[in-house]
Amino acid sequence: MTTLLDDFLSHDRSRVMHAVWETIHSRDPETLDPLVAALPQLTREATRLDLGGVVYSNNANLEHALVKLAQYRDGKCWCAVYPGLLTHDPRKEETHGRIRILSTSEPGWSMTYVGECTVCGQVFDIEQGDHHFTWWNWVPRGLKRRRGEG
Repeated sequence: MTTLLDDFLSHDRSRVMHAVWETIHSRDPETLDPLVAALPQLTREATRLDLGGVVYSNNANLEHALVKLAQYRDGKCWCAVYPGLLTHDPRKEETHGRIRILSTSEPGWSMTYVGECTVCGQVFDIEQGDHHFTWWNWVPRGLKRRRGEG
């Protein structure tokens, strides 16, 4: 059975990108714990591969996955991963029960949202934009409690 760690270390672009997106979207400790234990090796080995990318660098997505693992290791809330990656759609995050959308602007390609993390209560101002793809920029308002507190 192939693990995400195997995929990260495979030097095969499609396998590495599979591991990247699984990591970015996961909140499962059984999935993330083995990767956290291997974080120094992942940082050394997985970052050696040029992952390409047409509009947005896939190496930036890899870096985001590694940052998520470090944040998880350090006990930060799951929502700490939202800033820094433009693909976290607040509507999908709400559908998964990860945030509550508190308000939105008028519908359109340049919408704004206010969202609140359902775990720690962190509130974000979220700007939606569109160039070659629809993106979302998450900006936290102040600091809230850490994962597991309160």
